[in-house]
Amino acid sequence: MPALTSAETLALVTLSRDIHAHPELAYQERHAAQSIAALLERHGHTVERGIGELETALRARVGPKGDAAVALLAEYDALPDVGHGCGHNLIAISNVGAFLVAAAQASQLEVGVEIIGTPAEERGGGKIDLLRKGVFDKCVAVLSSHPASGEWAVSGTGLGAVGKRVTFTGLASHAGAAPEKGRNALNAVIRLFVGVDGWRQQLEGDSRVHGVITDGGKAMNVVPARAEAIFGLRAKERATLDGMVERFRDIAEGAALLTGTTVEVAEYLPYYAPVKANMMLGDILSEELGRLGVSPARGVLVAASTDLGNVSQKIPTDWVRFPVSEALIAGHSDVMREASVTELAHRNALIAAEALGAAAVRVATDKALRERIAS
Repeated sequence: MPALTSAETLALVTLSRDIHAHPELAYQERHAAQSIAALLERHGHTVERGIGELETALRARVGPKGDAAVALLAEYDALPDVGHGCGHNLIAISNVGAFLVAAAQASQLEVGVEIIGTPAEERGGGKIDLLRKGVFDKCVAVLSSHPASGEWAVSGTGLGAVGKRVTFTGLASHAGAAPEKGRNALNAVIRLFVGVDGWRQQLEGDSRVHGVITDGGKAMNVVPARAEAIFGLRAKERATLDGMVERFRDIAEGAALLTGTTVEVAEYLPYYAPVKANMMLGDILSEELGRLGVSPARGVLVAASTDLGNVSQKIPTDWVRFPVSEALIAGHSDVMREASVTELAHRNALIAAEALGAAAVRVATDKALRERIAS
C-alpha cells in the first residue's frame, strides 16, 4: 500500500497549521474549505463545492464513475473562544491524506473513494444536513477520524445529544424604584440552572446536561424582561434522552411558574445520534493501524457527541481516534487547541491518514468484503 509522499506530508501539515490559525464557526468555514479544495486541486483532483446546498461543503472523487463510493469525512469548523480546541484541523488532514493515499490506487478501485468535507459538526449538524440532501445515499461505507489524548482507538461509541434554547419572558421595571412591578426573566434562568443541578443526582452515570446563559439582561438597574440559556442534553440511549428532554421541559416550566414569567423551549441543536460502529470496518482499521505499529483499543465509550453518529445509523461507519498528547487532556480546551498543532499530533494524524486510506482501498477493491460489511 503506498504511503504518503514527503511532499504530500508537508502539504498536509501546512494545511493543518493554516486551518488552525484561521478558526471559523459552523457554516462559515470558507477559508478552510478553500484551503482544502486548493490542496486537492494542486494534486490534480476536481473539487465539487457547495454540495448538499451547503456553501462550505465539498467533495472530490477517485476511481470508477458512478454513485457507489467509500466516503472519507473531513471536518474543519472551530469553537467560539477556544478556536480549534477540538482539533478539527487534524480531522481535515487525516481524511484528506487518506484520500491522497487511495488516489494512488485509483486504477484498482471497483467503486469510488470520495473525500467529503462536512461543515458545522460543533453546532448545527452539517452531516445531518447532507444526509437529508441525499449526499450519502450511495455510500457503501464511511470512514473518519477524531483527535484524542492518551490512546489510539477504533469502533468507539458516543452519546446521543440534543440542544435546547430556553427563553424566558418577564416584565421590565426599574430595579431600584419599582422592582415589585417587574417580572425577572434572569431569575427564571437562575432557577432553571438550580433545578438542573438538583436533577443531576438522578441522572444515569453516562448521561449529561450542561448549559450557559446567553442573555441575562442589558442593564443592572432594569429588571430583565428577557433572558436566555442554551443547554445540551446527552445520553447513551435515545429512550433515555427522550425522557431527559421531557424532564428538562418540566424544570423550565417550573422555573417560569416560580418567577411569574413565560418560557419557550426551542431546538438549538438537532438530535445527534450515538455512533453505531461497524465491527468489520473496525477490524480492517485495526489491521491497518497494526501494520503501522499501532494497537488501538476497541469499542471505547466517548462521553461526547458527533453528527457522525447520524451517518453511522444509516451507513456502515467506523472511525479512528488518535492521540495528540500522551497525557490525558480535556477536549474543547485551550490545552487541546495547542496540542493539535504539535509534532506528535501531526505524526499521529498522518498515521491515521495512511490507515484510513488503506482501509478505504481494501473496501473499494473487494466486492465480497463490501457485501459482508453491508450484511
